[in-house]
Amino acid sequence: MENREINLENKSGTPRKTLDRRVPMQLKKVLSGIVCVLAVMLVSVNAGSQAQIEEHEAKAAFLLKLVNFVEWPAGSGQGTLIIGTVGADETGDALQRLANGKSINGKALVVRRLAPDSDLKSCQVLYIGSSQGKNLASLLERARDTSVLTVGETDGFGQRGGIVNLLVTDGRIRFEVNPHAAERAHLQISSRLLSLATLVNGG
Repeated sequence: MENREINLENKSGTPRKTLDRRVPMQLKKVLSGIVCVLAVMLVSVNAGSQAQIEEHEAKAAFLLKLVNFVEWPAGSGQGTLIIGTVGADETGDALQRLANGKSINGKALVVRRLAPDSDLKSCQVLYIGSSQGKNLASLLERARDTSVLTVGETDGFGQRGGIVNLLVTDGRIRFEVNPHAAERAHLQISSRLLSLATLVNGG
């Protein structure tokens, strides 16, 4: 399915231009911060900044902005939005740094590192690292009947029933969404976010 290029607007308000959001596997890229992507807040790379960012940090920032465009069932979280990570230590560490003292839609952000056999219902977001290949089927099956937003970083994650998949292809971060898996979890994902994603089915 065709990957979409995303137009970014710089902080000065000058006309939009297409920026290359490259995040190499080993090399570092510069990052100026988080800006509007059309109407969606995602991660942008500004060539004029001296700050450097690694892939796991970009994924963490991407995820924290992405959840702004997901609506959970009423009563979910009770004042907190808990992000659980399994097998994604570096991304989990980056999430903890970025989420410290922050809130989303009035809910305090909490990041917890979970074991593969943890109670998944304790969180609203579950980030599953690529090291969890042998546990992936079990994790997705246990999350299937919950309102947990499952986020992965491996090929085929969405086709196996995961909801959002973050991938690096040719040095670029892109994301896939499985709308049917989101609907099954009673999660509403913004149509604006869906318009920027590669949509997949399965699971």
